[in-house]
Amino acid sequence: MVSTPRLLTRLGSALGSALGAVRRRVLLHRRGLAALLSALAVGLALHSASRPPPRTVAVLTARADLPSGAVLRSADLVRSRYPPGARPPGAVADPAAMTGRRLAFPVGRGEPLTRAHLLGPDLLRGLPGRAAVAVRLPDADLAALLHAGDRIDVLATDPRASPRGVSRDAVVLAVPEQRPPGGGADRGRLVVLAVGEDEAGPLAVAANAGFVTVVWSSRDHPEPLR
Repeated sequence: MVSTPRLLTRLGSALGSALGAVRRRVLLHRRGLAALLSALAVGLALHSASRPPPRTVAVLTARADLPSGAVLRSADLVRSRYPPGARPPGAVADPAAMTGRRLAFPVGRGEPLTRAHLLGPDLLRGLPGRAAVAVRLPDADLAALLHAGDRIDVLATDPRASPRGVSRDAVVLAVPEQRPPGGGADRGRLVVLAVGEDEAGPLAVAANAGFVTVVWSSRDHPEPLR
């Protein structure tokens, strides 16, 4: 018969051996799991590095807020990247195509620049049968109330004759930034209007004489001048 102390010793030895085996098995599995996780991390990193970056296109944007009438310089332009589907219509990527051109509208910092922002033929896009005419209104305060997209009637106001309409339902294309008048004289303010092609000549004559004013139009379907 085995004595109690000897039995306890044998049980302790067996338990220690069993615990050691369990510990070795756990360590072995932990090392295997760590190796597997390391291999997975390396694989993911290699996969990410091999994926091509998302496709983008270059779009010129404004470096800072720009007023209407500003002449664009290369320092005003920033080449930004846009997803192809987010590229604004008429956007430009080449700074040479914009440098030296004059803005028809104010542009905010970071805003994409398009050809429709420029004074030129693109202002008449979507306005068939119209001509763009630059008109200097004698009343600069009145001109300051105008905004691109306004529809107005233009009247000739020669004091030697009765007022007469020279353009009906003209569309304001741009109101360039006002500049200090030379010599202190009030030179009014320039606006760019889209008018009927047959109205461009009479309007230019009236504007050159310095006797023109405008009234706002609310007609959805303009009637011809009488």
